Amino acid sequence: MTATTVAPAALTASTRQPVLPNLLRSEWAKVRSVRSTYWTLAAAVVAMIGYGAINSASHAGSRPGTFDPVLTSLSGVLLAQLAIGVLGVLMITTEYSTGMIRSTFAAAPQRHSVIIAKAGVLGAAAFTVGTAASLSAFLTGQAIMGAHGVSLASPGALRSVIGIGLYLGLLSIFAVALGTIIRRSAGAIAALVGLILILPALLLTLPASLQGTVVRFLPGNAGQAIFTTGQDSSTLSPWAGLAVFALYAAAALVLALVILRRRDA
Repeated sequence: MTATTVAPAALTASTRQPVLPNLLRSEWAKVRSVRSTYWTLAAAVVAMIGYGAINSASHAGSRPGTFDPVLTSLSGVLLAQLAIGVLGVLMITTEYSTGMIRSTFAAAPQRHSVIIAKAGVLGAAAFTVGTAASLSAFLTGQAIMGAHGVSLASPGALRSVIGIGLYLGLLSIFAVALGTIIRRSAGAIAALVGLILILPALLLTLPASLQGTVVRFLPGNAGQAIFTTGQDSSTLSPWAGLAVFALYAAAALVLALVILRRRDA
């Protein structure tokens, strides 16, 4: 019998092979192979364009100056964000519920890289689909409003269209982080809806002096400032709001990675 030896150079080259690019390709393959991904993204697109078109049609006969044509055509983002958020949660919680996460971590022991790859892939997909859908919704809505509509060169229009893509991309990362922390689909979706939709509504009961200092810094309100064209004292400036929301997403992702290291799969 003869012993087989492995050259040190070959061993070093294999151990130094980049992990994240391979994980990104793997997660992209997973996303494309699941039919629910297409249905969820399609629901987000239909909600964005469809609700925006309906809302635009209802304002087509209104007097100019009584409504914001940009926000009217992009109002479907309030529904589309739910679809994107649910997809982000399910991207990780489905693997926990089926037990497939054990196989994933067995194949890639670098757990933090797995979650980062999932968040990166979905964030890029959500940004791409969200930007395309918001542009389509804007153009459709302005065409429906006719003479009451505005062009993409109107102040705040292009920023709002691209901003929706950025917001949905960050929202998907935030949702993946929540799913990693909670691990249960129902709980993570409830937490996401509560933070983005319910909590801001509940805090509207606060005194006006507190709303300006508290409500505008909530995750959803801060992120949505990027596509809000009429800022006032109750909202952050567009890019400051997006930066605050990005900090929420980053903090949630860091917390998810810390918890992931301390718990079993």
